[in-house]
Amino acid sequence: MNTTKLHHVKSFNTAIADGHEPRLYSYHKEDVPTGEYHVSLDFMIWAKNIAGVDLFCTVTQTGQAIRLTVFRDRDEDYKLHNVYVPLIPPGSTLSIQVELNGREKPVLHKITIIEEPERT
Repeated sequence: MNTTKLHHVKSFNTAIADGHEPRLYSYHKEDVPTGEYHVSLDFMIWAKNIAGVDLFCTVTQTGQAIRLTVFRDRDEDYKLHNVYVPLIPPGSTLSIQVELNGREKPVLHKITIIEEPERT
């Protein structure tokens, strides 16, 4: 299946042109909560210097704007627990699990789609 035409990931310039502001989303460990919680997916951008997709989300309970990256895996492409991330529509509600890695950086370990926006 050719998924390149179906994905919802934007280039940085397209995201800016569409009115998104990536700088308002933090990826710092002090700002990204660990554990399991719900977020709203605001938009996604192809990562700049790595093979990955940056997810820009708003934490449902707190309103925090956070950024998490899903890295490309040689075998799974951009999948995380059987979810092909580039196909998740913006506006979706997600349940995510975030943990600190060995370098004390927040890493997205699990993603579950709770609700997708209605298609118009």
